[in-house]
Amino acid sequence: MGIFTTLRLRFFIICLIFAGLTFAIGPLGSLQELAAQPIQDAPLSTPSRWRPEQGTWQPVPSHREDFGKIKVVWLQGAPYEMGYQHGTLLHDEIASMGQEAIASLNFLGRGLALGRLARRRSFPDVVQECEGLAAATEDIGLTLDGCMVLALGDVYQEYLTYLIPNILFNDGCAHFVVSGDATADGQMYHGWTLDNNSEPIQYWIDHPTILVRQTNEGIPHVFITIPGVVWPNAGFNAEGIVVSNNTSYPLDYEDLSLQGKSTVQLMAQVAKQASTYEEAYAIMASHERMRSNLVIISDAKSSQAGVFELLGREMGVRELNQDGLLYMTNHFVSPEMVGRDTSTESSLTRFRSFQQLLEPDGSRSRYGEITPEVVVEILRDRTHPDTTEISPFEVFDDNASIGGNGSLRQVVFDPQRLRFWVAAGETPIPDNPFTCFSLSEMLGLPNAEPCPSPAIN
Repeated sequence: MGIFTTLRLRFFIICLIFAGLTFAIGPLGSLQELAAQPIQDAPLSTPSRWRPEQGTWQPVPSHREDFGKIKVVWLQGAPYEMGYQHGTLLHDEIASMGQEAIASLNFLGRGLALGRLARRRSFPDVVQECEGLAAATEDIGLTLDGCMVLALGDVYQEYLTYLIPNILFNDGCAHFVVSGDATADGQMYHGWTLDNNSEPIQYWIDHPTILVRQTNEGIPHVFITIPGVVWPNAGFNAEGIVVSNNTSYPLDYEDLSLQGKSTVQLMAQVAKQASTYEEAYAIMASHERMRSNLVIISDAKSSQAGVFELLGREMGVRELNQDGLLYMTNHFVSPEMVGRDTSTESSLTRFRSFQQLLEPDGSRSRYGEITPEVVVEILRDRTHPDTTEISPFEVFDDNASIGGNGSLRQVVFDPQRLRFWVAAGETPIPDNPFTCFSLSEMLGLPNAEPCPSPAIN
């Protein structure tokens, strides 16, 4: 069977599935009709050009450097310019998605009107960035509509999981923030593992990417992401704000908002605009949301952090407690939201692991001794909290431990010193060295503080 016949057959099957899903979600209506609905968002304030507290700063010119498998790409300028630089400097990586995946994205975008819906539900800078990225990847066939499907990808993952190429979206994650008495030096640290169920996503394994984003307006920041998408799995800005997210699914899809925004796009706005926890909180509360999710935000300057448990129009927030602890897996815990999602045993099990490892009275507690090296040890933990069995390294996903839950990426943030460490490479990801990056050095800030060593092994 030829490639075009195969693609036509795939698209025919996708159309049938799409029709069934559209009928199944009933109250949501057709996405074509949804794309034409008016937008009723509260506008975000326009960010001004950022300046450091001391000295002067000029953006670092756009370029790329590779650190083993980790691609670090500096972007600078207006959204269109940054999108074009992204598409140029990561051109071959984006092409490695494969023609079938790219054709599927384009078809979903134009043929099923998902690109039009994404443009209407996205922030203007996201659309402009996709315009630049599509222009740079025109030769491999990625269109603006295809890029916009990815730009609203977290929403489409929620509703249309089986239509989106499975090389692009993960499902899992665990995060924690420790501060004050919980740490050895009283500083704040933020740990994150990005996970996937059952098997590795090769595109993520092959292409760990850090985008150093220096916008004409707003705060310079990094996205930890993959090539071809214009949103972060985690963001970290020059004011020391960290934002990262976990997948969740609502118990009732009518709890979502058809007038809402993408969660990962809201996270991008936090990274770009928020210089304080209060500003980040306001951004998360400023828009309704088209999908359910959990987002954790930390601010070392004020020693504040919060888990935002999100439905369409409702938001529960759990904040850093008096012991300096906050953690989340994949289920709602706040009194306002508990029981309104579809929690899994895996999520509950990993939550118990955090309780054992972080709480002062935990059976395996590291409380009071946590440093970046100990954060790495916690992220690597492969012990079942109930049986104490340790899963073997050849098991990718045991659904039972933090380090054995199908990790695709692991990161430690030291926001006070503007440093972070990234584990990437071959599976098991937690067993790789955590390569250190100094955000202040990457941005060329005055009095930049370097990494103490190249990696945590």
